[in-house]
Amino acid sequence: MSSATAAELAQVDNREAHREGLTVIQMSRGEPLRECVRTAVRVYLRNMDGQEVQGLHRLVMDEVERPLIETVLESTNNNQSVTARILGISRSTLRKKLACYAETPQTKG
Repeated sequence: MSSATAAELAQVDNREAHREGLTVIQMSRGEPLRECVRTAVRVYLRNMDGQEVQGLHRLVMDEVERPLIETVLESTNNNQSVTARILGISRSTLRKKLACYAETPQTKG
């Protein structure tokens, strides 16, 4: 881990432990997405402070998948066929995911 990343981790406020989901601290614009995810998961686990963690994979997928799909939909002016192609999933899979999102509104932190 770079010293910059370690320093950023050290600056994370304890209030993050009380939030649901993962929080990404400000990273440099050149930071790859995988490093942002890695940092967010490290911070999340550290903030759990010994509490049992279950379902982390689902938590991460839920935190990433919906905004990914919504952002690509925005960029394609809600064209589901183009969005599905960009995401590398079938249009029917995209429609199923969108139906699930319609049933469970996203809360904003």
